[in-house]
Amino acid sequence: MRRLASGLAVAAIVALSACDSGPRGPGTITAFAAGPSVAGVVLEVQGAGIQSFTARGSSRVYSAAVEGPAATHRVVIITPDPGEMVVDIAVDDLGMEDPAIRVVSAANGANEAIARSNVTVRLER
Repeated sequence: MRRLASGLAVAAIVALSACDSGPRGPGTITAFAAGPSVAGVVLEVQGAGIQSFTARGSSRVYSAAVEGPAATHRVVIITPDPGEMVVDIAVDDLGMEDPAIRVVSAANGANEAIARSNVTVRLER
């Protein structure tokens, strides 16, 4: 019985050591903001270790740190071609939790406000 318990303990240690928590170190998390005819969005991005934001394609991104106790950034993304906007978020550690993202406001190509609920943001590592 003791030998069985020792064998199970060794197997558990081997199994746990084989688990990979994913990549570590500096890297990029990609955010996709999309909605019907969305051409501009203001996001609040909260998370430790965020370094910068870089737009892809024809989009432009502007960001600033927000004063307060949490590591929060206000991010504005605009594009001349309404649809999905893609932004790379440079982070200190890819092993960190995903940043929390909240849509503050959004506009269509005619610069008219659209409902925040019409905009979705997803993250990819």
